[in-house]
Amino acid sequence: MPRDTPLAARYYVEPEYFERDKEQIFFRSWQCVCHVSEIAEPGDYKTFAIVDEDVFVIRAQDGGIKAYYNICRHRGHPIVEGSGKGKRVLVCPYHAWTYEINGRLRRAPGSVESDGLSCDQINLRTIRVEEFCGFVFVNLDEDAAPMGEELEEYRQNMLSFHPDPTKLKFVCETEIAHDSNWKLSVENYNECYHCPTVHASSLTHGVLEMEGYTTIPKGKTIWHDGKAQTRNEKQYDYDLTASPRAGDYGAYWIFPNVSMCCYPGGYFTIRQFLPIAWNKTVYRYRWFSSGDIADEDVIALMHKHKATTGAEDEVVVSKIQKGMQSRAFEPGPYVIGDGCGAMSEVGLRHFHNLYRDALGESK
Repeated sequence: MPRDTPLAARYYVEPEYFERDKEQIFFRSWQCVCHVSEIAEPGDYKTFAIVDEDVFVIRAQDGGIKAYYNICRHRGHPIVEGSGKGKRVLVCPYHAWTYEINGRLRRAPGSVESDGLSCDQINLRTIRVEEFCGFVFVNLDEDAAPMGEELEEYRQNMLSFHPDPTKLKFVCETEIAHDSNWKLSVENYNECYHCPTVHASSLTHGVLEMEGYTTIPKGKTIWHDGKAQTRNEKQYDYDLTASPRAGDYGAYWIFPNVSMCCYPGGYFTIRQFLPIAWNKTVYRYRWFSSGDIADEDVIALMHKHKATTGAEDEVVVSKIQKGMQSRAFEPGPYVIGDGCGAMSEVGLRHFHNLYRDALGESK
């Protein structure tokens, strides 16, 4: 398929492509689980779902981070639920098989020597784990390249907003259900061609200036940069003097489904587009601050975003999903315009090409 051609409808509406996405993309890519502060002390843990695989990360006694499939090695029952603090051992709620934090089986109640059960040979299944820009990422692919290898420029850019992202403070999170394929949710995020029409009363009025807004592909990332509006009444209370980049907006997406988003004034979110089914996606955004913003202000912005920009996007991606299921639909050409401005679909084209590369269809 030519690299300047948008993806055909089948990639969004046929369940077999969702299965390919799961195996070839989500089970081979780095997925963000949490911020390091959420598992700050030994025994603190956090669970996460990568499509239909449940995993968890936990802080070890030596200060390192371990990641495991969230299944007991006996009958597959989940070891932990949600998140928690200070676990000294991991006890399966089904048969009470007990594991050390390092994953080694310590005890199997009722077992005898003739059962042939050796605790030394039974361990929880480990997963690749890495810390990047203050966040914990995991990858189910044992042969995956380290995440930071090709993201050094990205990391340096994030440090210009928050010199020590490990000090970010988690405040709140929310989710929006998209009745759409995950790719539609990602595509909508990675272009602002729709902003003047869909977000005319929210994002482009009192938050961002469209003049000078850029969308620039960089390797496996897409960088969105803009400036805070000063000519209209502000949508929320941001202090443009709070830090050197407090007047800037930056939304920096990493293939396939996560973005670090810096709002004017020092507000920060992690955006994730979590695939559930071929036509179901959860848009999760988790809100942080640099520590000098009142929690109630962060929470207020979260609710405002969900009720405006978030709700607007929810409607359009669901309608596009339905439209793509029509027998009449054929994708139109990209609108590239000046190549990187607000009205360009250069980000959409870049995402499609990264997607083709991941599926081995780039020729």
